[in-house]
Amino acid sequence: MKVVVITPPTPIVTKEEAKKHLIVEHNDDDDLIETLIQAATAWIDGPAGWLGRALGVQVLEWQRCSWPCAGEVLPFPPEIEVISVKYIDPDGVEQSWPVPTPLYWSNLPRIRGRDGDLKIRYRAGYGIPQAGNAGVFENKAPAPIKVAIMMLVAQWYKNPMSVSVGAAVDNLPFSVEALLQPYRVFR
Repeated sequence: MKVVVITPPTPIVTKEEAKKHLIVEHNDDDDLIETLIQAATAWIDGPAGWLGRALGVQVLEWQRCSWPCAGEVLPFPPEIEVISVKYIDPDGVEQSWPVPTPLYWSNLPRIRGRDGDLKIRYRAGYGIPQAGNAGVFENKAPAPIKVAIMMLVAQWYKNPMSVSVGAAVDNLPFSVEALLQPYRVFR
């Protein structure tokens, strides 16, 4: 199983929110603050992130060699919508499978069975559709996740070096981990 990011996540913390949290009123460090927001978000978001879930609205593709089992859910929740399902049939020809609503795995055609022969493309993250704008989503990440990102940005902005606790390096501050823990997905 492999999950590929097709469309990167939309930001869930704005530069203005981070600057307000940091109590920064000048524009001298805007590029740095934006970079820190991106780094903090990347640390916890999506297939490479610590949380094991999608935060900003993004398009992911789940690549497999076979159909999911009954009851198996798409990785990196929350799922917004399934966009497409494509598979390679036993003759080596790519086919499209109509996306049922709700998503269920029954009456499935045969797949050749090699890695990547099934590709389920879906939109995931904390977002709600904007009224009147098809395909545009407003980010609605939970407040604890937004606060955790701003806390990481603040730590890295004010202390650009690693924080040592005795002989160990503290990779994720306790307060940030405490905010994020209820949202963590374990596989």
